[in-house]
Order: sequence, then structure tokens, then C-alpha cells
Amino acid sequence: MEVGFQFEEIGKVPAPVFEQIFAEVPGGARVANPTFDIPPSTAVGYDTDGSLKPIKAYKLTKPNATADTTMQIAKGSGVQVGDVIAKGKKGVAITAIDSTDADFDVITVTLGVECKTGEVLYQAKAASASAAVPIYTPVYLTGNAVYAGKGDQKVKLVNGANIRKESCNVADEVVALIKSIEKV
Repeated sequence: MEVGFQFEEIGKVPAPVFEQIFAEVPGGARVANPTFDIPPSTAVGYDTDGSLKPIKAYKLTKPNATADTTMQIAKGSGVQVGDVIAKGKKGVAITAIDSTDADFDVITVTLGVECKTGEVLYQAKAASASAAVPIYTPVYLTGNAVYAGKGDQKVKLVNGANIRKESCNVADEVVALIKSIEKV
């Protein structure tokens, strides 16, 4: 007896990001056409033209020592030469990118601070030794993915939540600026 059964493997299931959401913008809002895919839990803020734009997050896939001149970050961050990558209040411009590996990008930058595997660094407005701030003032986290090349897209905007520190796409310094978001 033939029943026509077919088995299909389930692809990789993404790790949950939100532990609890207790505040969001009713109906969401539009995020300006991104140049890279934006995963859920990415911080967004208003640009000078009033459009919502993402604050890039760079997740390290390898530890970084103080004297290292390169960093290894996860694919999909939207990294570009000239972006300012920051930890704490120190930000440095990226001078080169090697994206030949399928699993990670290697960026040329001497941040001068120690970083751990899995740590998320943020995109800063300008290079600084002691006063770096995010490129946009963070207001919300994206509640769903936003895809590159699809124009402006409506997105769920979360402004009150507990997020999982091991799977979120936002730096600690950026989370600290959104008073109702907490990493757990």
C-alpha cells in the first residue's frame, strides 16, 4: 500500500530571543529599506530624516585580545568599511573586511579592548577613545525580521521586554539606553 508519505528535515530553528514582551508600538512602524537582513531584537532609532534605521550589531565568533588588529564577527551584520565599531565608550573605524569565509567575517580594526566570544559590539556614530555613542539613539527593538532589498517594511516594534542574552542581536550598551528592555 502506497500512502505517499515524504519526510522533510526541519532546517535550523532559530533560538528564541524574547523571554517576555510587555510593551510594543500598536500596529508597529516602517523601517527604512535596509541594505542587510535585520534579525529580531535589533535596536532601531530615528535618523535625522525621521526614518527608523537599525543600529548594527557585531557578534564576535572568537575572543579578541587588546593588541589584536583583526576581529572575527558573525555573518549577517551588514558590516562595511568605515563603520565605527564600539565597546563601552571606545569606538574605532573598520578599515578592511575579509568576507571569504562562509561562517564569519574578519574585520581589520584595533579596538584596544579585550572582548569575549559571543559578545555583541555596536555601531557608533563616530570614532572616539572615550565618548562613543550608538549611531542612532535606540528607541525600540525589532520584533520580527526585516529583509534587505524589499523596500521599507512594516515591523513589530518592542519597547518593553526581557530578552535572552545568549541569542539577542543587541549590545549591552545599547540595551542600557532603552529603559524598559532587560537582558536575562
